[in-house]
Amino acid sequence: MNFSSLRESLHSLSRSNGALIATIVLVSLGQIGLWLVFPAIDNENHLLEWLQALFLALACVVHGQKAWTEPDRDSLRFLIHAGLSALMFGFLLRELEIREMGEAYAWTVLEKTLRLLELLVLLRLLVFFAPRARLVFANVRAIFGMRVTIITLVGGLFMVAGWPFDKKVIHSLPEIYSELLEEVFELDGYLLLFLAALADTTAAARIKLRFPKAR
Repeated sequence: MNFSSLRESLHSLSRSNGALIATIVLVSLGQIGLWLVFPAIDNENHLLEWLQALFLALACVVHGQKAWTEPDRDSLRFLIHAGLSALMFGFLLRELEIREMGEAYAWTVLEKTLRLLELLVLLRLLVFFAPRARLVFANVRAIFGMRVTIITLVGGLFMVAGWPFDKKVIHSLPEIYSELLEEVFELDGYLLLFLAALADTTAAARIKLRFPKAR
């Protein structure tokens, strides 16, 4: 399978609710099956966490590429992809925990530099968003009806579902199962965030975030 056919398959997957559900079920079962054979895959900086980082990085890149290639910077499509790219980058920094990758002080410097970059990007987006906020809110129903938004929100729900297992809220559940379920839900969520980035946002390109010029 070449890159073009793989890309088309992923785009087709993002358009089908049934395919999305089947994919999440299969990915979840696959994680559990691998864990039964290789119990260490849910440890810190092991396979599941690296896959989570991979899907977040892919989501960040896809959203960023769509924002970068959008010719109309006053379209809702540009703001959606630019904002989600920055959000995915923030999630990626949270997931990687770069300072813990080594004892050298350079890792800490790298993490602080990337977090500063994230802050600058968010501030730039806020400056861009502020004068267009009224027009964005006027189109809020259209935004929440878009597939990219729906799949992103579902991915966020999967991330939230992993929180009780991360905090060991269910005391009767053995810790090894809590750790596994946390990683399973998070990986499912990050996969959905990546698939959301592939969703068609043509409708958002037709919504302009600029006020009519006064005559």
